[in-house]
Parts: sequence; C-alpha cells; structure tokens
Amino acid sequence: MNKINSILKPLSPEYIGAYLDSGVQLYDLLEWLLKQTGPAEITVITFSISEEFIRKVHMFRKMGLIAKITVLLDFKAIQKTENLIRFAENTFDEIYYAKTHAKIILVKSSKYQVCVIGSQNATRGNREECELVTTNAIIYENLSESVNRLKQNAVHKRTLN
Repeated sequence: MNKINSILKPLSPEYIGAYLDSGVQLYDLLEWLLKQTGPAEITVITFSISEEFIRKVHMFRKMGLIAKITVLLDFKAIQKTENLIRFAENTFDEIYYAKTHAKIILVKSSKYQVCVIGSQNATRGNREECELVTTNAIIYENLSESVNRLKQNAVHKRTLN
C-alpha cells in the first residue's frame, strides 16, 4: 500500500487521481480508499474475481471497513470462478451476474462518494493497469444510475441476511 501513497494524493472533495502501474493490486487500492472513507457501502463491477480478492474483502469486513458490499460479475466469470462462488456468497452481501466487461468500484461513506474506473479485474494483475479515482459527485451519480440499471437486468444470485 506504500506504493499507492507515492502515486496518489489523499482523497479530497472533487479529487481526481490516476495511475498506470504494475505494482498496485485492486484490493490495495480498495484498502487505501476505505482507510480514508471509513466504513462504506461498496459496489464492485468486474469481469472476473479471484480468491485472493475475496479473502481481502473478507478481511476488510472483519476490520469494520465495509458496511455492505455488492459485486456484479460477467456471466462468463461463473465458469471460471465456479469453485469460488460459495466463498463469495459468504463474503458479499449481494452477487449479480450480467453481461459486463466494466471494471468499476463505487465507494459510498458519510465522508466521500468515490468512483474507481479502470482496467483491472478483481484478480491479481501482474500487468500494467490503469485506474482513475475521483470523488466527483456527477460522475458518481451517473455511474450509480448505470449500475442500478445493470442490476435490474442482471441475474440476482444471493443476498446475505
């Protein structure tokens, strides 16, 4: 996470930061965000997901950094991650399947509404990945509306109680 601190500045109102780097994992970025936002509701849209990412999310939940988390996966990811679904069902509050290749994270807390838009799936990326991070309210609202539309047309897998 030290690498993120050297790449991105701390969050602020109307924050925009971006990077292209091979040394930052998506869960590192999520942890960096959560430590600034405090407990948050999170939506992750990704083509694919890994056990490593799910384990990190599980850890963030135990740390009290996540109030609620929803994940939207591509239908094709079901085939790749079939053996991870039970673990995912015990970690995520909601799981949806849809036709998506988007890589977006929405983080909403009492302090900030943050959008992450990039190239990295919720898997280990050992490649150059690009991410844009912003607290711009208009971008957040536009993406939230699009995500709600995607969820309405998706297959709802599970809701934790």
